[in-house]
Amino acid sequence: MRKTLLAILFIGMFVPSFGQGNLLGSVYDRENGETIIGANVLIEELGLGSATDFDGLFIVRNIPQGSYTVKISSIGYETKIYQGVEINNQRNTELKTILSSGTTLLEEVTVVEYKRTHTEVAVLQEIKGAKQVVSGVSSQQIAKSQDGNAAQAMQRIPGVTIVENRFVMIRGLSERYNNVMINNVVAPSTEVDKRTFSFDLVSSDALDRMLIFKSGSADNPADFAGGVIKLYTIDAVEEDYLKLSLGVGFRLGTTGNPYFQSQGSATDFLGFDNGFRSLPADFPGVDELKNSPRNSTLRRDAARSLTNNWNSTQGVALPDHSLGLGFGKNIPLKGGRKLTTLNNINYSTSFLSFERDFFRYFEWEDKTRPILQRFAYQDDNYQKDTRISVLSNWNLKLSNKSRIKFRNLFNQIGENETILRRGFDFIQRPNDNLENYLLGYRSRSIYTGQLEGEHKIADNKNMGWVLGFSYLRENEPDLRRFRTYRPKDQGDQPFIMQLPPSSNLFETGRYYGTLNEYSLNQGANYDAKKEVSALGSRFSSLLLKTGYYADYRQRDFNSRYFSYLYPGGLNDPAVLRELERLPLTEIFRPENFDVRNAFVIEEGTRNIDTYTASSFTGAAFGSAELSGDLMTVSVGVRSEYNIQTLDTRDDIGSVNVVRPVLAFLPFLNFSHGLGSNSLVRFGYGRTLNRPEFRELAPFLFYDYKLEAARVGNPNLVTATIDNIDLRFETYPRGGETFSIGVFYKYFNDPIENRTIITTEQPSFTYINADFARNFGLELELRKSLKGVTNWAVLDGFAMNINASIIYSTVDLGETAVAQDRVRPLQGQSPYIVNAALYYEGTKGWTSSVVYNVFGNRIFSVGDVLFPTIFELSRNSLDVSVIKRFSKGTSVKFGVSDVLNAPFRFYEDSDRDGKITKQGDNPIFTFRRGQMFQLSLTFDLL
Repeated sequence: MRKTLLAILFIGMFVPSFGQGNLLGSVYDRENGETIIGANVLIEELGLGSATDFDGLFIVRNIPQGSYTVKISSIGYETKIYQGVEINNQRNTELKTILSSGTTLLEEVTVVEYKRTHTEVAVLQEIKGAKQVVSGVSSQQIAKSQDGNAAQAMQRIPGVTIVENRFVMIRGLSERYNNVMINNVVAPSTEVDKRTFSFDLVSSDALDRMLIFKSGSADNPADFAGGVIKLYTIDAVEEDYLKLSLGVGFRLGTTGNPYFQSQGSATDFLGFDNGFRSLPADFPGVDELKNSPRNSTLRRDAARSLTNNWNSTQGVALPDHSLGLGFGKNIPLKGGRKLTTLNNINYSTSFLSFERDFFRYFEWEDKTRPILQRFAYQDDNYQKDTRISVLSNWNLKLSNKSRIKFRNLFNQIGENETILRRGFDFIQRPNDNLENYLLGYRSRSIYTGQLEGEHKIADNKNMGWVLGFSYLRENEPDLRRFRTYRPKDQGDQPFIMQLPPSSNLFETGRYYGTLNEYSLNQGANYDAKKEVSALGSRFSSLLLKTGYYADYRQRDFNSRYFSYLYPGGLNDPAVLRELERLPLTEIFRPENFDVRNAFVIEEGTRNIDTYTASSFTGAAFGSAELSGDLMTVSVGVRSEYNIQTLDTRDDIGSVNVVRPVLAFLPFLNFSHGLGSNSLVRFGYGRTLNRPEFRELAPFLFYDYKLEAARVGNPNLVTATIDNIDLRFETYPRGGETFSIGVFYKYFNDPIENRTIITTEQPSFTYINADFARNFGLELELRKSLKGVTNWAVLDGFAMNINASIIYSTVDLGETAVAQDRVRPLQGQSPYIVNAALYYEGTKGWTSSVVYNVFGNRIFSVGDVLFPTIFELSRNSLDVSVIKRFSKGTSVKFGVSDVLNAPFRFYEDSDRDGKITKQGDNPIFTFRRGQMFQLSLTFDLL
């Protein structure tokens, strides 16, 4: 694959035409910089001609050597005539043409009343015109691939890798170092246990474009180090439409195979539980249950009121399926006003089952002998996800100078998960076979909406404002985690429920957690541009920007857990022997909670299991930008005041975090043109990285998948980062670019997550290191092969290759207790490569091949008891073919993860800082299986 891509790359860059000559080029609109589709190109002396394609490109082939007159025209535009265009049979002749709107009004011409931003050309123009270092992907490019959501599409961007199929890492930095905005409003963190955004929540059908701002500016949020990721949803349509889409997927190893899950509610198919798994309304409170005698009627009745739902039943994994409906309408209003609405609703259900090997080891002291295993498990994982996504965007044109947009995105997600664990624990129960279980369900409701105004006050003065609201609710009712065992010499006997001596999170317990978070955002900006004659002839215009942004977030988190005990004492051991061997469908039925000689329920909830938190950020910014024909200089400052609060209790007393921070953050961005299509950029900026609520909260959660605990740290402080970027960019033709750049980042007090602390069982927490450095090289090439050779078959091909090489180091300072003081940043990949080959043929056929690989990266940081765990490099390949018919109907077929490469996590057993087959050992490995997908789209209008 790599050799093929390199061969095509060299063909595209260096092979000239043979035989007769070719004329190729692009045609642009002078007013908005976008390409013009369907412009006519005519060589008058020969009568040969062509028309520009969807990307504004054209080629006229096999022209005899000579000098010609070339005429370029398009309806509604002026006509340009080029005299004496030389055609040479040893090289291609290129023309880049910019057309102005004509003065003649034509009745049959449709005028597009908004700027197209979803095309590859438009995104590259936006990147070229930006003052910062920016990368991006358009919905037009996404449509050529098998990408079904924003996470899958994001990995086509330079320096980006995807973690757990939904979280984004930029330039090798952990996902917590990103800031995410949806339509110019900061998005909420979608996870309880980490600061991150789940990009698989946003359907690719809803996207207009995605941009990653890797360097800072005064008018963007300053809370980032990797990048500010801006997702823009579609908010306008050129013509009315009504579309229906259907999809089906078949995953090898899952579809048609046995599938296990516990009993659910009647509304699971809609992505939420209807109360079947919830605590009863009259269930006793924490203190009431905890302070009551174990043999009390209160405890008996409480235990009996809970659902007897401890068994996973076998079914069959159906094919994945999806249904979508889209509606767009242009509504003329009085007085020249116009309202455009775009509404999409998508429903999908997916299944996934796989086996995962899970090991843990003792310290490897004698390396002449094999390492001893601490435990060895095989996890059978079964996951069913149901998702409903609703997009409703409205665009009101008040006049040619004023618009108001109202954009809404809602997601409802239900995740049903079962893990059946079998194996051995060579310390706790060396003489037993083990079967452990996780039965869980989680639902999330996420809404984000913005009301936004764009107003042109005068020819060179603009004002904008935005008001946003976001809401996140997560409900995890009745998470059951329990263990069973059977002596190895009693293979014909039933497994025995492992009962704890007191309530805990991992043995025979039930957990209930709810999180509610909302945020309010409001901002405004103003810019004014005027002509100047500063510093001689270098600059011709000055652009002044100013504005503010305010964001308030409030989170309430509550959780409870109980365990089942057999209290002993006067109870009969023979009764216990009988009870603990009952089948899972019977063991905790109501009659087994009599006052005497029966199980009891034990409250385990602690004070730290509940917290409230809030954050307020007020920001003001100002910047000045001087521009000339070749040079642009932008300087600005952003002032941010943030105060974080968190209230909870521990076993000693109250825990109150009040963390105010006032920061003044400078930014400098400089660009210099090197001809009409090339430029060099330099950027410097100081940014921040604030702790997330969960990272501050001392709440402890048992992670069954990792056999580890997670706990926050109320002592975390805000990190500051100095960022430097230098990049060269060139744009040979419409839709093409080549860039190469370097970056450097210095972190003061960086926040490191998933750090293991020394206990008998590992725990993940968060710390501030002393400092860290991160620097690297990025390269991107987007190249069309149209007109590169006389081989017409290559005209439909285009490629996108990007790669990053990154080096990082972090110094933990005095916090490096029982750990290496200096090491790479957690989660940082030393290299990332993304490559894609696209083909757009005649008669509506398109196809793509997309490849991704990243280097080994630290998954969790080790200490004297637990070596560092690395996630190993993995190759990914996706293939898709699309056939478009008339009237908007299309068929798409694709295969995701063609290679089905394993996910591999290894520990550094020999503690040499790298992973080798001879010296290191797997912690867990698994494969998900190839996914075959077929989707149909119908235009119903």
